[in-house]
Amino acid sequence: MNSLNIRVINKKDWAIYKELRLLSLQDSPNSFGSTYEHEIKFSKEEWLSRLDPDNQSKYALPLIAELNGMAIGLTWGVLHSSSDKTAHVYQMWISPSVRGQGVGRLLLQKIITWAKEFDLDYVSLAVSTINVAAVNLYQTTGFEPYGALKSLREDSVLSVQPMRFKL
Repeated sequence: MNSLNIRVINKKDWAIYKELRLLSLQDSPNSFGSTYEHEIKFSKEEWLSRLDPDNQSKYALPLIAELNGMAIGLTWGVLHSSSDKTAHVYQMWISPSVRGQGVGRLLLQKIITWAKEFDLDYVSLAVSTINVAAVNLYQTTGFEPYGALKSLREDSVLSVQPMRFKL
């Protein structure tokens, strides 16, 4: 890869975040708990609110991957409380044009490193069982299935498999 950069995003990046999030929901509608139809209705204030540290968990790591200045990937690491021993991965998405080139693994490594700084026990996520490429990425990164399958969304027949990485 030429010039790949992974960085934390904040309120000034709201438009980039909105664009990536909506792209992810359109590209991979069977991979997320939310839908494009739901989030396209969000106001600018809602997008800003998601990236406002005063409105989110104090332990959030919203990341984007950029290749030659173009945003190509997104994920969030979240620690729900200071007493929690597990970090959670949400909104993981990589542009189809760069899938399979290691961007997802680099994003996961950033979250794993961040979780180690908090001296946590695990990093967890849930992956759609039909997304074979994502399941493979998580398994080859060291995530293992745990727990029962869950419904992707209340109205969905699709399932997600909880997975976790032992730190």
